[in-house]
Amino acid sequence: MIKKDVLFNEFLIRNATPEDAVQMEYVQQQCYPTLDPTELLNRNHFINHIKVFPEGQIVLERDGVIVGSASTFRCNFPTQESTFLESSDNLWITNAHVPDGEWMYGIDMGILPEYRGLGLSKEMYTVRQEICKELGLKGQLIAGMTIGYGKMKEKMTIQEYCYALEIKKFTDPTVTPQKKAGFRWIKPLYNHINDPEAGFACVFMYYPVDDNYKLECKL
Repeated sequence: MIKKDVLFNEFLIRNATPEDAVQMEYVQQQCYPTLDPTELLNRNHFINHIKVFPEGQIVLERDGVIVGSASTFRCNFPTQESTFLESSDNLWITNAHVPDGEWMYGIDMGILPEYRGLGLSKEMYTVRQEICKELGLKGQLIAGMTIGYGKMKEKMTIQEYCYALEIKKFTDPTVTPQKKAGFRWIKPLYNHINDPEAGFACVFMYYPVDDNYKLECKL
């Protein structure tokens, strides 16, 4: 079980329990106000995630109050593109989870808005990486939400947006911190998630346990 103090012991990262589900639902609602309601995780989803893959569900708390949460499942590297709902088994992960899968797929990472900018998401990704090492996984996979792309959608394609991020022409509130945390880009995903702020797009990324690992298989 994971239990780690971060930021001068002010915050605690630990494995989630079913009793956390209501607070995790609140974090989800506050973090994704423009995400379509059909794609928002609720308390029942979180409870099922904990049942299916307890090692992969973590929360961030301060003084006993949950201010962040993250949900994952195990899988093998996908062989075809899918939407957020398709890849997550309609948010339940039951049929998406592969008990002996080689990768940890992160479908959610949320920090309450008032606690952003402290590096807490990076701390949570680091803890997830530690879990990957303990389980003998190759690393993490995510579809990072391009939160800044919605404002640029009429001016450039998602590929052009990603290139602009790569040359640091500007930053993205979600993807830039994920890159700093250690994630590497694989490819952009059109119409992956129902969120106009993200331009309905995401970027498929991986974070290998072995720094020397180079992903050869790209969709």
